[in-house]
Amino acid sequence: MEQVPVAKFLRTHPLLKQRTGINSASGSKVDFFRYKRCIRALLSDSYAKKVSKSKGTLPEIKDDSQAQAIFIQLIKAGMILPVDKLSTQQARAENLKPVKGTPFVKVTQKAVLQGDKYFIWNFQPSNPLLALYSVLGVIAVFAVILFPLWPAFMRKGVWYLSTGLLGLIGLFFLLAIVRLIIFCITVLILPNALWIFPNLFEDVGFFESFQPLYGFSVPKEKSKKKSKSKGNGIKTNGDKISETTAGETKSESTSTEGNSGSKRNETVAKKVPRATIEEVYDE
Repeated sequence: MEQVPVAKFLRTHPLLKQRTGINSASGSKVDFFRYKRCIRALLSDSYAKKVSKSKGTLPEIKDDSQAQAIFIQLIKAGMILPVDKLSTQQARAENLKPVKGTPFVKVTQKAVLQGDKYFIWNFQPSNPLLALYSVLGVIAVFAVILFPLWPAFMRKGVWYLSTGLLGLIGLFFLLAIVRLIIFCITVLILPNALWIFPNLFEDVGFFESFQPLYGFSVPKEKSKKKSKSKGNGIKTNGDKISETTAGETKSESTSTEGNSGSKRNETVAKKVPRATIEEVYDE
């Protein structure tokens, strides 16, 4: 399966200039990129060098048409999904709360192969450090079991550390209760209720959870129902060829064999939407 080596090469390639977004359907963070940057990466010198050292596992790419064909294969395999990047107004229209610096993206049913169109990854390569983490986990379990045999100064240090962590957890719950009380009071006397640390429970980093210091709730607007367009097809130079990717939910594990002969598992598991592919050629 030649798509897996190509996906592994592209997944963290700097030419893609990937950004972090939020999937509007699941709320999970995803990496998205532009179509033209993926084609540049496939036509780059680094890919050509990788092909020469891959011993046939990577397909050779010489021009745009071959790069585009590989990209279409990645879409059909469910490793790449087409998306639209939502503006702040569009996100609010769909009852989504915008997060500063992290735009929402919405999976679409049509993959338009045009330079500035966006795509997200639905492929996660295996973690080479997974075995090391497993060993460290076993060591940690044994260390906890042997806690009574630890020296006195180490047990005392653990006691201080655990007490401090419990204090921080208690402070966090106290903060959550205080902000809720303030919200309940202001919702009765102000047109827009006041939130202290509005991003406290959002899916953001630790420091971003405490930024900004305060914010006001925005009334939810009624979302407008949008009609969904129907139809399948690949458009090539004005002609349409009926061709559709798989539309069911699938979870598959593919394995690749490296130079050393050892097998590693890469996971492609999520909902693969039914999508059509439309090629657009810039004049």
